[in-house]
Formats: sequence, C-alpha cells, structure tokens
Amino acid sequence: MSLSRTAFLFALLAAAPALHASSITYDVMLSPTSGPYGGSGTITLASAPASSGITTYSQAAGSLQGLTFTIGNQTFSLAGDPSATVEFLNGQLYNISFAQTIGASPNRFILDTSAVYAFYYNDGQAESAGSLTAALDNAAPGSGSTQPPSSSPTPEPGTLLLVATALAGGAFFVFRRKRTAHS
Repeated sequence: MSLSRTAFLFALLAAAPALHASSITYDVMLSPTSGPYGGSGTITLASAPASSGITTYSQAAGSLQGLTFTIGNQTFSLAGDPSATVEFLNGQLYNISFAQTIGASPNRFILDTSAVYAFYYNDGQAESAGSLTAALDNAAPGSGSTQPPSSSPTPEPGTLLLVATALAGGAFFVFRRKRTAHS
C-alpha cells in the first residue's frame, strides 16, 4: 500500500507542470509610410498562437488580455475598444482590428487598425498611416524573433495548491510510517 501512495504522490507532482499560465506579450511597432507619426504598443495574449492556421484573440473570449498603443503622445488601449481582435496567421501577426477616439474637438485623436494603422490628428484633419509589426518582448535585441518562447510558464494558484497538497500528503505518510514503526 505504501508503494501505491508513493506512486500517487509522484503522479500529482508530475501533473503540476501541465497546469500553468502561459501568457505571451508582444511588442508592436507602428512604422509610418505616410505622415510623421509612428509609435509602439504591446499585445498580451492568454496563450501562444498556433504555428499553423489562423488564431484569433478577443477580450470576450478571454484570450486577449491587454492591448495598448502610444502614438503622437496619445495612449490608446483595449479599454477604449473592448471589441478589438488580434489575429495571427501561422504564428505571425496578421491583423489587429482596433478603433478608438480620444478627446473631443478641437483636441480629438483617432487610431484605426486593420492589418495597417491610420492615426488621425489635428482634430481628425491630418493622417499618419503605416504598417504594424510584432516581436516577443523577451526576444534578444536584434533577433527579430516573433515566435513564442518554448517554455517560461508562470505557476497558477491551482498548481501551487496541487504541489502543496502533494507535499503535505507526503509529510503525513512519513509521519504515519514513523509512528507505526515505533508502535
């Protein structure tokens, strides 16, 4: 019976790595092709995109955890467009559908994205436009990597509880075994 308890404890500990959070953050660059304004931003996803096919992330599905852009000294965020979506095709950024207006006339700024971006300034009368690219924020400088890391999990509370339960169970069995041996 002691062997089965030990096997059970090892099974619990072996299952712990499968229960982890794997959020991924990408740095986004907005590079102008017309107009003076480019910018940067971040995308935080609940999990890495699939290496083949289209992977779509949204706040409603719980898969898009964060989205921010800073351009022309203005900051736009997911709170301004909770219906925003981010798509990856074969593991590469494909499209960000986002629209937000900040301020009111005469200090109104608008950012629209859909595979490219358009930033409207001067109360919406002037435009900068360009391309969007993304790279992992933990990529080595100059590497240009856009693939998610192979592993850098962050333990979830459930994982920590599972490990603590396994350790407490193991301590109980050792205590019980010593107590039985002394009787």
